[in-house]
Amino acid sequence: MSVSFYTEEIVKQVDKLMLDSLASGSSLYEAAKHTLLGGGKRLRPLILVSVSDSLGGKRESALHAGASVEMLHSFTLVHDDIMDQDHMRRGRPTVHVLWGTPMAILAGDLMHVKSYELMLRALKGKSAEVMSKVLSSLTNAVVVISEGQAMDMEFESRAEVTEEEYVKMISKKTAELFAVSAEIGGLLAEIDGQRISNLRDYGMNLGIAFQIADDILGLTADEKELGKPIYSDIREGKKTVLLIKALHSASEQQRKKMLKALGNRNCSREELEDAAKIVLELSLDYATMLAANYSTKALQSLEMAGLSGGPPYFF
Repeated sequence: MSVSFYTEEIVKQVDKLMLDSLASGSSLYEAAKHTLLGGGKRLRPLILVSVSDSLGGKRESALHAGASVEMLHSFTLVHDDIMDQDHMRRGRPTVHVLWGTPMAILAGDLMHVKSYELMLRALKGKSAEVMSKVLSSLTNAVVVISEGQAMDMEFESRAEVTEEEYVKMISKKTAELFAVSAEIGGLLAEIDGQRISNLRDYGMNLGIAFQIADDILGLTADEKELGKPIYSDIREGKKTVLLIKALHSASEQQRKKMLKALGNRNCSREELEDAAKIVLELSLDYATMLAANYSTKALQSLEMAGLSGGPPYFF
């Protein structure tokens, strides 16, 4: 079986499970479906299902669990767009732009609950021990992601953020759900504790590498490919590792140019481009190296979990 066919089948089935769970035709449900219909890489369910498959887990359970974590992820995007005042997501207007903020909040809340409904279906027939571990993992992820989002927002108003703080923030906001996906894939296959820990480390390191790469794309990708305005991280005052490194290395003049654009929603396109050019000049190579290092750690953790010989859909 080719990698593309394997991943396409998982994505297709996960999408169906999510959309079926939101089948009502009311405005609330249409708002909730909007983010899902915008597409996405579906990396989290792909990690969960591929881990479970490689360890001999039941596909049906893994698909429902994958749909659960993706629904949870999508719920956080709806609320994240409200907090960041983003008008576009994956090239489409965001939920709060089309339905208003109150309905978007409710849509996110609905998706949050639906993620648990899908996970309960995944756990049908499982032992009480497995059910407890999986639901605890999912619940803890919501807490950790919320903490990460709060850190991200607090960083926007701070003049200085360290690289260590940045890594801690993305570990919570982004990488936690990657780690939980790998962990739940192992739990559904009922493997031992140490291998579960290795799988968590795999997902965590992969998630950190993913977020650093995503931050790079936010300054380098084509806007159409990105699905949102380029340089939005600078306009919103996001303290990415690129910006942290650039501010640390910049001359006084370069620093002034970056700070003039940082968090300034009224700055011109030219000012944003000038700031981005400085950031990339001072930090692109470093950020690329950092992402590669975390990718290597992810592969090492996967090998320790006994899956080094697995198929290439472990990314």
